[in-house]
Amino acid sequence: MLPSESTHRSTNLNSDKLLKSGKVAKRFFAVQIAVGFAEVIAGLFTLSVALIADGVQSFADAGVSFIVWTGLRISRKNPDRKFPFGYHRFETMSSIIAAVFMGGLAAVLLYGSCQELLNPTPIINAEVSMIVASAALMASIFLLFYKRRAAKRYKSTALKTDAANSIKDVLTSATVLLGIALSFFLGITQTDAIAGIVIAFFVFTMIRPILRESSLVLLDAFDDHEIVRDIEQTAKQTRGVKQVQKVRMRKAGSYLIGDMRVVIDADLTVRDACCITKAVEKNVKQEFTDILDIKVIIEPDEPIQLPLKKPLEFQI
Repeated sequence: MLPSESTHRSTNLNSDKLLKSGKVAKRFFAVQIAVGFAEVIAGLFTLSVALIADGVQSFADAGVSFIVWTGLRISRKNPDRKFPFGYHRFETMSSIIAAVFMGGLAAVLLYGSCQELLNPTPIINAEVSMIVASAALMASIFLLFYKRRAAKRYKSTALKTDAANSIKDVLTSATVLLGIALSFFLGITQTDAIAGIVIAFFVFTMIRPILRESSLVLLDAFDDHEIVRDIEQTAKQTRGVKQVQKVRMRKAGSYLIGDMRVVIDADLTVRDACCITKAVEKNVKQEFTDILDIKVIIEPDEPIQLPLKKPLEFQI
């Protein structure tokens, strides 16, 4: 297989992974919209403020999925003059935007829960509310496991953010169900508000690692030393490579790009040296499918002395 064919196949695989990740986020958006409508309608029918609030939360969660889907969609665009290295970091940017959006939702949830704690609202037709809340809880649990599996499979930071947001969905739905049940069976109307306050603070703590990871990606931080060692070993096994001096990697969305310096025989021709660099690139990309691009810089095994410039001769 020619090196150009290997690069073309790798690009197609990367684009296919982004396409599938985008389809997953799109499905999440549709399901969360449907759950939101069901909860809001049931909440209006039963006068359950908690159920209405959870429905609004579902709409907001759909907004998070929409942000993630938009970022993944933009990441699929081919490089152009304005973005010569591609649009892959739009996926990371969408994670930051989604995390900030989640923070705003948590602030609204905290404010609403405090208001509900001070002025609790009685619920009518609690049986209907509990049935709808139970269905919403099951849907949230299903989405959580599905998102986590998809984020792990496609190694998507954006889908990982969406999956983290689903943890909040499960807790919120469980809290609504518990609050309605306690209010109906025990007459304790403040339990929903108290749990809502706890969930809001939980969301705030959950946002911090998302912002940290995404910010480090945008700052070109990379601390996976095991992958670097494996890349070095793969390069060393390439025929003609005597030594690997340095490997530098950074993340671009769900992918990796970087460069390395390899030491080769100083007496090789330019053609032979280029063949070695192409072979190293091919072997590394075949071994690590997440690597989008890697540049190989060659160094001679003997020091090169630059020729001294002759002094200029002036004629008078």
